[in-house]
Amino acid sequence: MKNSRLWASLLGFTLLTTALFIFNVATGRGPVLGLDLRGGLSVIYATAEPATQDDLIIVRDLMRDQLESFGIAEPDVRVEGDNIVVDLPGVSNQDDAFEALQVSGIVELRPVLQCQALTPPESTVPGSSVPGTTVPDASIDSTGDSSESSLGSAGAGGRFARAFPMTTPDTTPPTTAPPLLGPAAPTTTLSPEDLGQDVLTNIDDTLACIVGPSGATGEVFERKSANVGIDPNTGQWTVTVDLRSDGQDAWNALAAECNAGGASCPSRQLAIVLDDTIQSAPTVNQPFFSDPTVQISGAFTESEVRDLAMVLNRGAFPVEVVQQRVETVSPTAGTDALRAAIFAGLVGIAIMLLYMALYYRKLSVIIVLSLAVWAMLVFSMASFASNQWNYAFTIAGATGVIISVGVTVDTYVVFFERIRDEVRHGRSYLNASIRSFKSTWRTILAANFVSFLAAVVLFWLSVGSVKGFALYLGMTTVCDVLIFYFVSRPATILIAGTGWFDPRSSKLKSKSETPAIGATS
Repeated sequence: MKNSRLWASLLGFTLLTTALFIFNVATGRGPVLGLDLRGGLSVIYATAEPATQDDLIIVRDLMRDQLESFGIAEPDVRVEGDNIVVDLPGVSNQDDAFEALQVSGIVELRPVLQCQALTPPESTVPGSSVPGTTVPDASIDSTGDSSESSLGSAGAGGRFARAFPMTTPDTTPPTTAPPLLGPAAPTTTLSPEDLGQDVLTNIDDTLACIVGPSGATGEVFERKSANVGIDPNTGQWTVTVDLRSDGQDAWNALAAECNAGGASCPSRQLAIVLDDTIQSAPTVNQPFFSDPTVQISGAFTESEVRDLAMVLNRGAFPVEVVQQRVETVSPTAGTDALRAAIFAGLVGIAIMLLYMALYYRKLSVIIVLSLAVWAMLVFSMASFASNQWNYAFTIAGATGVIISVGVTVDTYVVFFERIRDEVRHGRSYLNASIRSFKSTWRTILAANFVSFLAAVVLFWLSVGSVKGFALYLGMTTVCDVLIFYFVSRPATILIAGTGWFDPRSSKLKSKSETPAIGATS
């Protein structure tokens, strides 16, 4: 083993690690702190049914889009195993975050059989239409009142009706225009009789409707295609959404069914349902949509039309996800936790270095040098992991790093104890260092491999903060092996070759030892 190779290993690896550290610090690419160190909100979702990895990725992307549409910056949404983890470090408005995440189901399209008002509507002049319903071709429901919104092809100028048809007081005998559900009828009349039917309410719980089985899901809509606008002819708010090429047939089948007004859809309304809540129930005014763009218009407010557009954009959820766990951390608690983690780590390292200095004397210099390079390498790898793979640095990760310091010290204890045994047998520190590395390298490698294997298994099987602990434990274990081989080993041999470790080096050195460092006795 030549000195040039040892110097190349020591200087090359140290300079490379230092350069990476300086680059990350200069560009501000430090580890992204998790919500337990910054404060924020964390939610874990699981699928209600078996799902493929592609399905989970689609849900992840849709969740991220929805959070960003709420103005929540840099949401950390990731797939971990069969779960979707949403971390929102530093989120300032948790109400918006909860609102964005509380809807977790899939959009369904279901024919409406009949509806009944749960709260009495405002008194109006008999026979008048609901405000904002003077839309051309507005449909008439079975009660004889104008619908509030309508659905049609954007290119054909057709219309839907707003969210729900509302009945108005009428003085005519009940036999002339019987309501869908009599006001005096018992609540049991709302119970569906046919298999697959359900009683659902609208968003503000003013209507209860019996809806038929789901005819399609929101996957008939093109992702992120729903847009809000104003009809230049009527001045009303509209939502336009594109149909997918493979969803047009399913959509047209439902449109034809509802437009016909048969037994399966006597109201001619098609309910857009999310989480068992009717978001809108437009009336279908044409049986076939040749134009892939569908327009929903009516007496919407701006807030209502934007909410509907968001629901349609969410319609591409391929599977239903359910909320498993919610955790909130205040910013103050996060700052305190960060300070506590730094303090605990520094105190632990200081005590360990003091003990090593008292016990190993000059050999402890190797530990200080190696730990300094190790810390820079861990910082760079943590920065890469958090910025490229969205694994934020959390308290669990800090715990993994602190524990790995102990694993690293164990490496030096094994190495240095073997050196001391060799010296006790009369060998110089130079020969003892070389012999000790050869005899302990496999032991050190095996011990670190066990730690790394445990971290991999824990990372694979766990979720949330435990996964962060496993990630940083495994990552720092790899750093330990690299630092020991490329820094600690050559540094120990080179310093031992100077005789600084061995007070008797001048007496023990012989001509046979001086030219070749690799010579053994």
